[in-house]
Amino acid sequence: MPLTLTPLSSDRPLERPWSREHVRAPHVDGAFVAQPLLSQAIDLANHNRHRLAERGGGIGVQGKDLASLRRWARIEVFRAARDDTGLLVPGDRTPSLSSGEIEAATFFVGGHQPTLFHPGVWVKNFVVGRLAGAGRGVGLNLVVDSDTLSATTIRVPTGPFDTPTIASVPFDAPRSRQPWEEAQIVDRALFESFDERVREVLGDRGYRPLLADFWPAAIEYSRRSNSLAECLTAARAAWERSCGVNNLELPVSRLCTLEPFLWFTAHLLAHLPRFTSIYNETLHEYRQVNGVRSRTHPVPDLGAADGWQEAPFRVWRAGDNVRRRVYVRQEATEILLSDGEREFARLPLAPDKDACCAVRELQKLAARGIRLRTRALTTTLFARLCFADLFVHGIGGAKYDQMTDRIIARFFGLAAPDFLTLSATVLLPLPAIAAHRDDENRLLRQLRELEYNSDRHLPAAAAQQHAALIDEKHRLVAEQNAVRAARLGGTQTPPIAELPEPQSTGAGYARFRRLQEINRRLAELTGGERQRMEEELRQTRAQLAASAVWRDREYASCLYPAEKLQRFMDHVCASTGGE
Repeated sequence: MPLTLTPLSSDRPLERPWSREHVRAPHVDGAFVAQPLLSQAIDLANHNRHRLAERGGGIGVQGKDLASLRRWARIEVFRAARDDTGLLVPGDRTPSLSSGEIEAATFFVGGHQPTLFHPGVWVKNFVVGRLAGAGRGVGLNLVVDSDTLSATTIRVPTGPFDTPTIASVPFDAPRSRQPWEEAQIVDRALFESFDERVREVLGDRGYRPLLADFWPAAIEYSRRSNSLAECLTAARAAWERSCGVNNLELPVSRLCTLEPFLWFTAHLLAHLPRFTSIYNETLHEYRQVNGVRSRTHPVPDLGAADGWQEAPFRVWRAGDNVRRRVYVRQEATEILLSDGEREFARLPLAPDKDACCAVRELQKLAARGIRLRTRALTTTLFARLCFADLFVHGIGGAKYDQMTDRIIARFFGLAAPDFLTLSATVLLPLPAIAAHRDDENRLLRQLRELEYNSDRHLPAAAAQQHAALIDEKHRLVAEQNAVRAARLGGTQTPPIAELPEPQSTGAGYARFRRLQEINRRLAELTGGERQRMEEELRQTRAQLAASAVWRDREYASCLYPAEKLQRFMDHVCASTGGE
């Protein structure tokens, strides 16, 4: 459906209606889905930018207005991302922009954890880069290193083509769950041999995996930094640049130390009771609309206890593995911050007070090794309001950002800027397996037919030999249907195979048991056909199981051949209309 942009002069509703309809990943190899169309993305970004500039001037944020906070944030985000990218990608030639040039630029932003993700996630980076190039803008990838690293393995299909399995191949030693930001390489030998071990497990499939080109860059970077997140990000960014994608990289850990972000944080803390009420109200509506019963999905409510109110952040100390919740209490003109066990900051802040002094206190946390970081909704809330002109989501992020839209509308009184949802399916380049789910269903129907209606499939000689038994069955079925029709007031009766078992007494029960016996005896006459079908069903199910392994869309991108990935990314990017 074409996108209609609301003119800036008209009144746009603050909120669009909730919807249970969400974008779904395509099933076909080489297919992608974008909502709205990629050809509309640049216009949408420019529309968002002008709307935020026009409407943001009237929205107060602790002594600033949203428009000025946004101009400030874009400058600081660009400069920080340029510095970080220069460290991750030696020789990066991203030009320095003046404040005026940054203000005029269009920011296209995406983000994901620094893990080895699948092509349906990676496609966002390529589209962000193409949009930025076509729209004379800035492409930026947020490296979400504030999330938890839950595994140091990737899934690799292995074994014979007909009977494959999935192996877990580690790129580093296992460890307890910890933030990506804290994750360091533990077993260097394991890390450096990852490419070799993956290719051994995968086996010779007739192509060269991207990992052979990708992983040496990770190893090279590991000689300068022991950070897992940085090593994986550096390798990914290096290959993107070889494909002409020149996005800036900014870890969320760095974003959370920038002064404009801390100013925004102070605003949420100063108005936390109202923010929490809106946050929880929106979350409850989401659950109701989507039929979610869990109290922790998609995220838990923000709680309160003993005068402390939970805030939408996480906190931990350098070297810790456990992210803790952040609790806030207002005392006169100060706001106290706690991790649930001990206080870690006092901010001179109140709802009607300028945030500058609170920001100075928050800036001191890093020197004390205290990591104050966003949660997922808070990350996109700040990104979409304060520096992105168009945020590019995957399917999961887009689904949950229906909540962010409403938080923006209800807390800031501003219609949320639109975002782009993008995902894709790319399969490993292997021969197709002929079996389909329809084949299994067909065979199951045929086996059921043989169980209940073998008389319809007997050879002529066998049918003649057992004619009396067949006639008796037809008579009993007619009697059963007549009884059922009378019971249901003359309505059509279901086939005899679907009739429920009658009460265990009387003529009806005797008739039912006799029909069971006749069907069993007739089914014995088609035993050879049944065995053939059961063997075909077994083979079909084995092929479907093999197909499920080989056609999984969520294998790490590094398992694919570089040529297929690049052709696919070019194909998707061509839909943006940019050069």
